[in-house]
Amino acid sequence: MTKVDLRQQSLPLYHPQQQSLQETSGHGTFVTLAVPKRPSTSSSSSRFPMVVSIALRSAMAMACLALGSLVLPLPHIFNPTTPAIQDAAACSSDVMSSPLCLFQASKAQSWFAPPRNLHASIPADKPIPTNRWWGNLISAARDDTVPEKRVWTNPYAIVLLTQGIAISFPFDTRYFQGKSGNTNGAKSYSHAYTKDITLGGGNSKAPFLVTGWDDLGVTARQDQGDNKWIETTLVSGMAFTTASYSNVAPRVTTTHNIMSINHVQRTAGRTTKGETIRGVKFLVGLDNGQTWVVYASRPVTFKVDGRTLESPDTFTGDIRVALVRKPDDITSLDNYRGCVVRGGNLTHDRFHYRFDWATSGDCAPGLLHFGLPHHADTLDATTAAPLAGMTQLGSATRGFMIPIATMSKALRWKFTENLVPVELYPRQRPTPERLKTTRLLDHLAADIDATWNMPNDGSYYFNGKKAQKYASLCLMASDRAVVGTDLTLLKRCQPKLAAVLAPFIKNSFAHRLVYDTVYKGIVTSQGFDDADTYADFGNTIYNDHHYHFGYWVAAAAIANVVHPQMPGLATLNQRITFLIRDVANADAHDPSFPAFRMFDWFKGHSYSHGVTAASDGKDLESTSEDVNFYYAMALFGEATGDVPLAHLGRLMLSVNVHSVQTYFLMDSANKVHPPSIVVNHVPGIYFDNKVSYTTWFSDARQSIHMIQMLPVTPVTEFVRTKRFVQEEWTDILTHLPIVKNDNWNDPALSLLYLNYAAVDPDLAMKKLQYMALDDGLSRSWALYMAASRY
Repeated sequence: MTKVDLRQQSLPLYHPQQQSLQETSGHGTFVTLAVPKRPSTSSSSSRFPMVVSIALRSAMAMACLALGSLVLPLPHIFNPTTPAIQDAAACSSDVMSSPLCLFQASKAQSWFAPPRNLHASIPADKPIPTNRWWGNLISAARDDTVPEKRVWTNPYAIVLLTQGIAISFPFDTRYFQGKSGNTNGAKSYSHAYTKDITLGGGNSKAPFLVTGWDDLGVTARQDQGDNKWIETTLVSGMAFTTASYSNVAPRVTTTHNIMSINHVQRTAGRTTKGETIRGVKFLVGLDNGQTWVVYASRPVTFKVDGRTLESPDTFTGDIRVALVRKPDDITSLDNYRGCVVRGGNLTHDRFHYRFDWATSGDCAPGLLHFGLPHHADTLDATTAAPLAGMTQLGSATRGFMIPIATMSKALRWKFTENLVPVELYPRQRPTPERLKTTRLLDHLAADIDATWNMPNDGSYYFNGKKAQKYASLCLMASDRAVVGTDLTLLKRCQPKLAAVLAPFIKNSFAHRLVYDTVYKGIVTSQGFDDADTYADFGNTIYNDHHYHFGYWVAAAAIANVVHPQMPGLATLNQRITFLIRDVANADAHDPSFPAFRMFDWFKGHSYSHGVTAASDGKDLESTSEDVNFYYAMALFGEATGDVPLAHLGRLMLSVNVHSVQTYFLMDSANKVHPPSIVVNHVPGIYFDNKVSYTTWFSDARQSIHMIQMLPVTPVTEFVRTKRFVQEEWTDILTHLPIVKNDNWNDPALSLLYLNYAAVDPDLAMKKLQYMALDDGLSRSWALYMAASRY
């Protein structure tokens, strides 16, 4: 992805709020609207993700009553009586065809939750990322209670302030809170906000504005006028934080006292009038025990006082800082000091993905950059390798980061991923004996003949769960291991599947999917219609799209296999193709969607949180629904003959599974998290700055665990290893009251036992014949999946 290079120009500010008011002022009157506050389980995010039972969702909705109000305009979005667009024939065969052939355009986001802090140089029609790790830099003003918005490059955290680029090393400020209820388990760990080092200069009060981004980084600039500016590029894993100056006198400040400079001891807080130092490298020791090295790309003079190094002269060039954890680290930092990372681009094929780093400066020695624990498993050593002798630095929530140096003139990291199997049917099928024991055919017939419902005013999340559940019934009815050559059940299932999918195909639900022309994406109109940020769990503000849409993609993939003559199938496939582009668009030049909206290739998993600010950064809650999207994407590619899509889906699924097993599903061997978190076996809500053993909808332990289990599909066994399942069950789940007391009326129990089928399928099959079921689970599918485990 290309960046806008602004180093030689001075440009005006971008004010989306002013523009949006002009656009919408004639569309309605300003009224006071009640807006839901964040749930009490966490103050760090505004996302209300998925839940497992309707009862739990309803309870959460009742608990989150509006406590405040917001003045907003109410524009007309579209006439709800306008016939929905239904025919895929209107769409071109081009892979980058416009979504306007199937979705109505909406500008409502311009008043609902527009981006902030975008530079005016960014083209108005450029797709804007919504779920990137750096999203706090451009987060919407709606429901904003986050005063200073950090982003986590790891191992550092950054805040862009008018005073400069504030840098901290969060690992040194880690603290734990509460008890999880598990043996020796903590409820959460997090990191305090500090300003260890700030790179600034001049007297401007102008904000930093985002000027460009690519696959791996983002660039922001503070324009001080008269060709004076400070610019920085933030990249996940960057070993140095760099401020690029143009005609600005640099200033380095700290909230701590400076105790030494270049090993010369100082009196804490002492100010010596007229004291100056000059050079290109300064070792700065602080009274919190940290030592930072400050590099200048050319000689610079600093005046020194107790907490500040300030140059009396304007400067053009780079000032870089890095933490020196051990004295020996300075040799490596010195060696790679000249190579500045400016972002990077992603490339991929069927088995590999690669980071091609964008750099400036002297990169002859190579690029030094920090990698995460899962990178070491699949990194191609001919492209880059861990740097011997340099200290690993702790990230905020993803373990110790590995210093990695490039090994060739091409500054890149290449990874070879072990691919996860992608199949519609389970790897092993139920035996005739298990079919008889579970009465699977009887249950399947009953599920097919039952009343199917798809509420017209329902959530895209809940209706999506139903869609995949119903499609899975037809899948079982097509499995010869279950029905033999008898297609009677399949023939009864096919028209019912067509009927429940018809409103989605026609886009005729009460709250339609529309194409947002501000950020460029597919969203439910419910948030606009109701002026409710968290309608459908925030889908309108880009929360949880991979959760919601993954169910629909899976249902469509199955429909193509079990009902290839289904009415409206071509339109369904086209609509699903747009949803996939919304979540996982692989083309950086696509004018209709940003690239890889949800998925972070550096971290290996998606982010759920959309465009509102989050004090602890973006987060992911349900890894299993994250996995479900990329599994479904691969299935859909296979089912429709789209080979590149199938390959990309499988690669993303495999990277995702690798990441989930490294950071989220913790067996006793896990070294990423502190021991008091590992004993919980799952993290709960996983933020960039915090791991919190809870969910957005319930603090009950069964909820915290089951949200990592649904939906159960043939890929589940490759994500949740038997070792993990056994430890989680023995250490936690078997002790829960709903398990000890056989609380068969609690739908959560169905997921716990279906998960446990990996270890004891006979017990699971026995229990699952009678208990209440999760709303996305049919009895026949539960028994089918349990009977497929050996």
